[in-house]
Amino acid sequence: MMILKDVSVPNLSDAGAKVLKGIKPVDNIRGVVFGEAFTVKTSSEDWGTVVKSISYSRGKVIVVECEGEECAVWGGLASLNAKLKGVVAVVIDGYVRDLEDIRRIRFPVFSRGYTPNAGSPLDRGVMGVPVKCGGTTVKPGDIVVGDCNGVVVIERERIGEVLERVKEIKRKEGKIRDRIMRGVDLRDILGLE
Repeated sequence: MMILKDVSVPNLSDAGAKVLKGIKPVDNIRGVVFGEAFTVKTSSEDWGTVVKSISYSRGKVIVVECEGEECAVWGGLASLNAKLKGVVAVVIDGYVRDLEDIRRIRFPVFSRGYTPNAGSPLDRGVMGVPVKCGGTTVKPGDIVVGDCNGVVVIERERIGEVLERVKEIKRKEGKIRDRIMRGVDLRDILGLE
């Protein structure tokens, strides 16, 4: 899977990975982050379950489905804790806060948006179940990949197929790039009239 560090989320999308619609990086992500999904389903009033998930997510990407409206379930302290505990990234179909802290420590956070208010540490959610994130189902163990363009998910059983496709896409793009550098117009390469 180390090939994932050398491809972009758009390449993976073209190769059949599912896009998590509306989920964007909170900061300018440098490079590509990827890992197995550790899933969380909770309400936007309950940030306790999301914080608890950090303890189980070393080397993984936390993927969160939030039911409800516009309370942040993630912030600066959660980001600091996750970074120190070896979590790869967090992807939240919901809201976050403390953007200045998240950006300062450079922890990869992807979310639907941000808001200053937060709920409470209720710990009423569930972990390790399929979730809906960005309109797409994400199962525990699926491969999640994010960069400055957004986030995609690859079902574990399809990883080989998607990686083969992405290799071919990169080869084709390389040939097109070479032709453009030699002065050939992209319109002509693509056969557009």
